[in-house]
Amino acid sequence: MRLDRYALALAALAVAGVAQAHPTLVSSRPAANASVSSTGQIDLVFNEKLRPASTRIQLFMTTMPGMAMNAPMAMPVSVMMGKDGKSVMVMSRSALPRGGYELRWMAAGDDREVVSGKFSFQVR
Repeated sequence: MRLDRYALALAALAVAGVAQAHPTLVSSRPAANASVSSTGQIDLVFNEKLRPASTRIQLFMTTMPGMAMNAPMAMPVSVMMGKDGKSVMVMSRSALPRGGYELRWMAAGDDREVVSGKFSFQVR
């Protein structure tokens, strides 16, 4: 009887852990802290399907060679969800100019709780 209660308690904890899962960025191209020669597209892959209505992506240029920047400059991008619901493509109108960038994301999965993150990369 005691073993059954223990097994039931473990099963309840496992289910609760799954229910509390949130979207996590698994990979990106360019990767965090990478230095790339050129890009006009950033690919993101999450660990679970995202709710498109709750997904927000922003790209900021944080440094520009030869120029002082007082604040990060928002870059115009379009965002497209992948058919799998876990991938996101972020596209600029043209190749990004040389400099430093920060990508900020907000997303929600099935539990509808919004989580966020950011990473930086360089275009040389």
